[in-house]
Amino acid sequence: MIESVWFDPANEPKLVDWVRTTYREVYADTGGVPVPGDAYSGTYINYPDNDMADPAWNTSDLPWHAFYYGANYPRLQDVKARWDPRDVFRHALSVRPPDTKRGPA
Repeated sequence: MIESVWFDPANEPKLVDWVRTTYREVYADTGGVPVPGDAYSGTYINYPDNDMADPAWNTSDLPWHAFYYGANYPRLQDVKARWDPRDVFRHALSVRPPDTKRGPA
């Protein structure tokens, strides 16, 4: 995990840029993100990162949900459709109902 902490709000742009740039450089060979494969299995939803859904930062051609849910995503969408069909319980990178094509909320 790459992170930064700041106490002065004026430092936010510089430090967020540093984290993004460092993350992109670490995963440069896979489009700036941890593409699931031999080296990585994706990333943890415990650390949701909206940049995974932003084509400016994720240039891997994989959708954001591939990093968090992998091959389980369609099954999780079926569960979502059954138990939360109105998509009440959600966050920017949560499982979307099967008929939803939208990106992060």
